[in-house]
Amino acid sequence: MKTLVTITTVRRLESACFLKEKLEEEAIDCYFVHLGKVADKTDFIKVQVDAEDVETAIRVMMDLREEYGKELEEIRSERFVRKIIVPTDFSRGSENACFYAVHLAEKLQAEIKLLHVYRNPVSDLKMQSNETFENYMFDLTKEEERKAKQRMIEFSGRIRNYMKEHDIDEVFVHSVIAMGSVVRTLKDICRSYKPDLIVLGTQGREEEKTSFFGSVARELVNDLEIPVFAIPGPRRPQDFEMVKILYATDFNENDHSSLNRLLVITEAFKKQITCVHIDTAHNPANEERMDELNEFLKHEYGQQEIRCRLIDYVDVSEGIRDFAESTGANLLSFTIHKRGIFEMLFMPNLFKRILQEASLPILIFPS
Repeated sequence: MKTLVTITTVRRLESACFLKEKLEEEAIDCYFVHLGKVADKTDFIKVQVDAEDVETAIRVMMDLREEYGKELEEIRSERFVRKIIVPTDFSRGSENACFYAVHLAEKLQAEIKLLHVYRNPVSDLKMQSNETFENYMFDLTKEEERKAKQRMIEFSGRIRNYMKEHDIDEVFVHSVIAMGSVVRTLKDICRSYKPDLIVLGTQGREEEKTSFFGSVARELVNDLEIPVFAIPGPRRPQDFEMVKILYATDFNENDHSSLNRLLVITEAFKKQITCVHIDTAHNPANEERMDELNEFLKHEYGQQEIRCRLIDYVDVSEGIRDFAESTGANLLSFTIHKRGIFEMLFMPNLFKRILQEASLPILIFPS
């Protein structure tokens, strides 16, 4: 079992990531502990390495100081990369989401942040004001942190092994653990880290049907305005050779913005995009709207392989699922609108149903 030692505490996540990159160039594994915000509302991140690597890690930090003539917090990395954050509860579903994120990151030239939030073990205890109880709470909290660190080390190791098996060696992966509320912590870190994408596993542990992350996917999309990939299970690496995308549209003007973002995200992929509208009301006006959309796409995206279809179906979710299966789609995408047919589709129970029943990854855009 590794013994982790804190070599520095920084205020900027970018500084911690920069140091981690330099440490890993020296074959030193590095881990983060997010301490949350203190009185002045500043984030603090502890940077930790294995005890046997401390001497080398300190040398790397001193070399950085000499090379740049600045303190670590003042150094700015010159490279631009996209950022993907993958929350994990160490379940198989989270592992599948990480594997998917690795292939995304390879194509997008992105880095990956693994995030695990563990609960406060004393939050449910009745508070007492005596020294013995306070010592007990401290020990209990440290033990929970120790277990979370160890599980993250093991989990990160499985991700690195997967990358080696698939000859992926240029994706930068780092991890952070934090204690507290999963949703609140994830939102706080996303606001400071500013990821381009969030990748969530929607399958939980073996004894659970769905992951907790699947249940908060809609909330995250709306509150953070960051596209979210919801991954329902194991995927094949071959799916990234040709991405067949089914984009479900409700003829909302926000779809134009989402299509732009979709094309940016999948720029490096060989792809086909089918825009489909499920017509539950058999409304003749939808034929005209579909023709207008086709003309728009032809004018704006003439170089892209995009086609549109209007499908009559009584149930929206079943129509999307059946059409995806019939066309061999391997990615479903849509925008959550505040009004229209998708308002019905994304009521909490139906949204949960979509995530439970989906057999392919879903890329969700905020309106």
